[in-house]
Amino acid sequence: MADALRYLTERDVVSVLNIHRAIDALQDMLVAQARDQARNLPKTLATWGDGSSMHALGSVQTGEGGYAGFKTWVHTKAGGGSLFSLFDAATGALRAIIEARALGMLRTAAISGVATRALAPQDATRAALVGTGPQAVTQLAALAAVRDLRQVRVYSPTPEKRRAFVASVAGKYAFDVQESPSLEHALAGAEIVTLITRAVDPFVEAALLAGCRHLNAVGAILPSKAEFAQDVFTLADRVVVDDLENARKGSRELRERYGADGAPWPDVAVLGQLLAQGDARPPQARLTIFKGMGMGLSDLAMARVVFEHAREHGLGIELPPQTRENLLLAQP
Repeated sequence: MADALRYLTERDVVSVLNIHRAIDALQDMLVAQARDQARNLPKTLATWGDGSSMHALGSVQTGEGGYAGFKTWVHTKAGGGSLFSLFDAATGALRAIIEARALGMLRTAAISGVATRALAPQDATRAALVGTGPQAVTQLAALAAVRDLRQVRVYSPTPEKRRAFVASVAGKYAFDVQESPSLEHALAGAEIVTLITRAVDPFVEAALLAGCRHLNAVGAILPSKAEFAQDVFTLADRVVVDDLENARKGSRELRERYGADGAPWPDVAVLGQLLAQGDARPPQARLTIFKGMGMGLSDLAMARVVFEHAREHGLGIELPPQTRENLLLAQP
């Protein structure tokens, strides 16, 4: 008998995934990708109106117990929504439909965690988090999961938002989480900097990163947007992306630096390949930059963990399996 199709809600997702589990699952998936055991479908997107956009990501992990999947989502000023469709890679059977907002937040944070664990100095203890939107909570958790921090300074241009954010995480960590009155204050002395904003134009220049040793730039994922200026590249000994093709399509920062006409980007490394090689931060590196664009394998890594746990523990809503017989019975 075919397995039931599971519908998994946001509540199911957060009951299964925590940031430590998400980081480890994603690192395993990135290594599989580097060994040609998993691959992405490039991101597709369309935009309209005043900043509205729709996106689709695909991915597949081959071999025994492999899965294929697609995440689709829409963002507008009035709101949005996202779903992940998980298929059995061997049979093509649809296994789960997963509400994907929390899934996406965790995978975006997890990729920052993987990158920071691989690239930031082991002894880094001070960090800055720029941006206080919904994803900032999990970004902070990712930093805390991979480094023994003493202080994180938080900045948003809206005082009420940054104060509310700091208040919301008060007492949750052993280190000090401090509100910064300015961007300059937040970045001063920060060894790790994470940018998670919806900035349209670059606002972080090299002069502000005097003490920074590793930069996560994970907020601007559309070709019309950027978070850091071109002079930041002059400080970098290594520039790393999660997915090269998605970066070519969507990263304004990298397109302006390395070209948008299909020219090779030999100075840009891919995180999964570095992990598979046991390579990470170059010795004596001044600065490493990680540009995260989002890719299907990140979502697939999260979806796999959630689905297998849900199947084992009976979570979610069971729906009739998608079989040819059921499809024929549904015909009028």
